[in-house]
Amino acid sequence: MDAPGQARRGEGVDAELLARQFGPALARFFSKRVKEQHDIDDLVQDVFVRLVRKVNTDGSHIVAGYVFQTAQSVLNDWLRKRQVRQVSAHDEIEPELPDLKDDSTPERVLLGKQSLEKATAAVLELPEVTRTIFLLRRLEGMRYADIARRLRMPISTIEKHMARAVAHLEMRLNGKP
Repeated sequence: MDAPGQARRGEGVDAELLARQFGPALARFFSKRVKEQHDIDDLVQDVFVRLVRKVNTDGSHIVAGYVFQTAQSVLNDWLRKRQVRQVSAHDEIEPELPDLKDDSTPERVLLGKQSLEKATAAVLELPEVTRTIFLLRRLEGMRYADIARRLRMPISTIEKHMARAVAHLEMRLNGKP
């Protein structure tokens, strides 16, 4: 006879049975130890993931003590991550969604398209190397050192090309010929 939550050796774990048997108890376990109630379901899920991996790799039986030993390990890892990231020092930000009615007027859409066309034309006016450097930096988010390595140029040359590109775009987008 197999242990609850354990199928025959080699067949793996019945995760559904585990969830029914231990899910509520694990949720209570974490709710007593974690302030962030929205993280409890993730922690319970992590326990099941670890149990399934463990049983599938070594064929051991799952017993209640092992479930809560795993839960404690998951909790310790979670707390360690929080401490490293200093989560308690962060303020939660709820971004204000723009009023889409005001932002999507035909005039605003037309102005946006015209600005984009003007910016695209200004970028296309740049010499090829300068344009490539500008696009790698601004669109791809690459660092100067990475661009320099990729294009086999000194970093100072990359910086000069970026300065030229920015000056050109500033001049063209601010209405100067």
